[in-house]
Amino acid sequence: MPQPELDPAFTAYVRDEPKITYVQPEDPWLTRQVISSVERLFGRKEIETIYKQLKAEPFAVERFFTAAFEATRIDCRYNATKLKEIPADGPLVFVANHPFGIVDGMALCDMALKARGDFRILINSLLCQDKDLAQYFLPVDFHPTKEAMKNNIRIKRVAQECLADNIPVLIFPSGFVSTADKKGFGNVVDAPWTTFAAKLIRDAQASVVPIYFRGQNRRAFHLASHIAEPLRMALLLSEARNRFGKPLHAVVGDTLDWSTLSEFENRQTLTDCLYQQVQSLALHNVEPHPTVLSSLP
Repeated sequence: MPQPELDPAFTAYVRDEPKITYVQPEDPWLTRQVISSVERLFGRKEIETIYKQLKAEPFAVERFFTAAFEATRIDCRYNATKLKEIPADGPLVFVANHPFGIVDGMALCDMALKARGDFRILINSLLCQDKDLAQYFLPVDFHPTKEAMKNNIRIKRVAQECLADNIPVLIFPSGFVSTADKKGFGNVVDAPWTTFAAKLIRDAQASVVPIYFRGQNRRAFHLASHIAEPLRMALLLSEARNRFGKPLHAVVGDTLDWSTLSEFENRQTLTDCLYQQVQSLALHNVEPHPTVLSSLP
C-alpha cells in the first residue's frame, strides 16, 4: 500500500532520531529528569529495543502493528466478525475508551487497517516523531501556544478531508488515559468526552464503530495521576511494558449508521450517545482466543 504524504503542518513533530518518551523539551529541568528517570527504570529500554527491531524491517503500515503485537507477545482478542460488517466505503469514525494508553491506540490502528486498509488517528504529538508512522497520525499538541492552536485547527481540517476520502478517523474522545477517581482509589473512568468527535461525525455524516477495551492500568499509575502530572506521564511507558505477554481484550460494537445518528440534535447529545454505546459493550463477551485478522479479505 502506498504511503500517504505527511501534511506540511505536522513536519515539526518528526525527528531524524525518534525518541520513545513523554519528556517535552519545553518542560522545566526537574520535570524532564523525573520523567526520563522513571521511564528508564520501568520499561523504556525494552520498548526501544523492540521499536528498533521493527524499524529494521522495510516499513509497511499494514504489517507494523501486527508485528508489534507479536514482538511484545500481546494477544489481541476481540470479535473480528464485526470488522467484516463495517461498510467498505463512506465516512467512518472509530471511537473507544482509553484505559491503557499506547497499547489500546496500537490495537485501534490495527483494527482499522484490517477493516478499511487505512486510517488516521488523533494522538499526542509527542508520539509523532517517526517519519513513517507520522503520516498516519494527527498530532494533538497540548502546549498552551499559538502554534499549538494552529496545529490543532489544522487537525480538524485534515480529519474532515480524510473522512471525505473514505479514510477512517480514530478518536479517543476523552483525550486522556482513563484514571481512577477518589484520589486513585476509586473506579477507573474515562475523562469527560469532548464533543470533537461528534462534530466531525455530524459534519461528515459519518458512520461510527464503537469499541470498548477491557481492563485498566495498575493502581500505582492512578495514584500517581493524583499526585503530579509529570509522574503520571512518566509511568505511561511502564504501563505499556506491563502489557507485554498478556491478552488485550476488546469488544467491537455494531457499526452505527449516520441515518440513526442524525436523529441527535446537537454535538453534546450525540457525544452522550456514543459514550453510552461504548460503555454498554462492557457487558458483552470477548472472543476466548487470540483474534488473527490476516484471514480477513
